[in-house]
Amino acid sequence: MTRIYPASGNMRRRAVLVGLGAIGLSACTSRVHAPALPPIEAGDDPLSEFRLFADDGPDMWRKHLHSPQTSPSSIGPNILALSGGGEDGAFGAGALVGWSQRGDRPEFDMVTGISTGALMAPFAFMGQEYDEALTRVFTQSDASDIMRLRPFQAVVSDALYDTAPLAAMIAENTPPSFLRAVAARHATGNSLLVVTSELDSARASVWNMGAIAQAGHYDLFRSIMRASAALPGLFPPVSLRYVFDGKSYTETHIDGGVHMQFLAVPNFAFTTPDQKLEGGHIYVLINNTLRPAPASVSRSALGISQQALTTTGRASALLQVNATQFFARAQGLEFSVASISPTSGIIYDPSDRFSSTYMNALYQHGFSRAQSQTLWSNG
Repeated sequence: MTRIYPASGNMRRRAVLVGLGAIGLSACTSRVHAPALPPIEAGDDPLSEFRLFADDGPDMWRKHLHSPQTSPSSIGPNILALSGGGEDGAFGAGALVGWSQRGDRPEFDMVTGISTGALMAPFAFMGQEYDEALTRVFTQSDASDIMRLRPFQAVVSDALYDTAPLAAMIAENTPPSFLRAVAARHATGNSLLVVTSELDSARASVWNMGAIAQAGHYDLFRSIMRASAALPGLFPPVSLRYVFDGKSYTETHIDGGVHMQFLAVPNFAFTTPDQKLEGGHIYVLINNTLRPAPASVSRSALGISQQALTTTGRASALLQVNATQFFARAQGLEFSVASISPTSGIIYDPSDRFSSTYMNALYQHGFSRAQSQTLWSNG
C-alpha cells in the first residue's frame, strides 16, 4: 500500500535522497561474438536508461532516483543495503524474515544488492509479503539447485561450475507477475538497485532494476541478478545482450563484489560538499562476519589463498561500514549494521559449498537475532 505524505515531508525526504546526490546507495560464455562497443561515456551508453556507473557524478545518480513514498512517519528515507557473501546470504534472508515477524520491519524506499544480496534484494524491495520466497530460496536449496560441476571442461572453460540451475531458480522465483509488481512499486517512487562488474571495462555497473522491470525487459532483469552473483572462477560470467541502433551488442558481467561489498553511499558523495540534512535511516546487512574469531587455516595453497580472499572481502566490508557510518553521522542520518556473529558456532566447510545444512543454520541465526532484537548495532 502506498502512503501519501504532506508535501513538505516529501520535499525534505527528496532532498535527503537526491539533494545529496542520492545518499543511501552507498547465456553464459567467455567469448563475445557480438561487436564490441567503444569505451562508454555517460552520454553514449545505450543502456543509460537502465544503468549508471558507480563512479558517476551526482547528475547521473539523480537521473535514476525519484521521490520516495513509503516511510511511515519519518521525513527521511529508509534504505537497505544487502552485501555479498555467497551461501552466507542465508543469514540476511533469515534476518529479514525474523524482522518481519517481530512486526517492526519498515518498508524501504530504496534497496540495493550485490552478489547474494542481489538474489534477495527484489524480494526485500517488495516487502514482507515475499518473505516466503526468501525462505524458499535460502533454506530449500542446496548446491545442486545452484550449480553443476564441469569435471572435464573446468580446466579450459571460464569457470569450475555451470550455473544453469541458478538461472532456472531465478526464473522460477521471478515470474512475470512478480516483475510487474516490482515495476508498480518502482512507479510509486521507490528504487531497487543491483551492482555488477563489467569484465572488459573493469567498471561497476549499477542497474535500475525497477526501470528494467517497468520496460518489460524480464530476461535482462534475471540475467543481471545472475551476473551479480557470478563468483569469478567459480561461476561463469554472464553475457548481457542488447540491441542499439539496429546492432546487437554484448557486455560480459561478473560478481558486483569485485568492486564493493555493498552499496550504501555513492562514491562522489564522500568528496562532494553539501548541506547537512536531518532524517533517514541506512541499514547495512552484511552477509559475512566482520570480526571473525581466530580459526585454524590449512597450510595448503588452496587453503591459504581462500583465507586470503575471505580476509580481503571482510576488510573491504569493514572499511565500507566505517566510512558509511561516518558519512551518515555527518549528514544527520541514523545508521545500523548487522553481520554474522563470530560466536554463532556455525562451522563453514569450504569443501561443501552451498550446503543446505549450513545455510539453514545461518538462516536460523539471522532469524533468531532479529526476533530477539540483537540483530542491529550502530557500527
